[in-house]
Amino acid sequence: MIRYRGKCVPIEVKAQDGNAKSVKTVLKHPEKYRVDSAIKLADLNIGRTGAILTLPLYMAFLLTER
Repeated sequence: MIRYRGKCVPIEVKAQDGNAKSVKTVLKHPEKYRVDSAIKLADLNIGRTGAILTLPLYMAFLLTER
């Protein structure tokens, strides 16, 4: 978890496939977890699918609190 713009944002790191099951479960229940976006670090390119921002693993050092 990181704090970004005053909100908690979960981070999921995937080593092989790009499936983010845990993050998707959290995003499906905003009333319970109070999370509306997430970041997935994986061996993939930069992209966004719905509320999940995907970043390559090597960009993890750029995640900072804003």
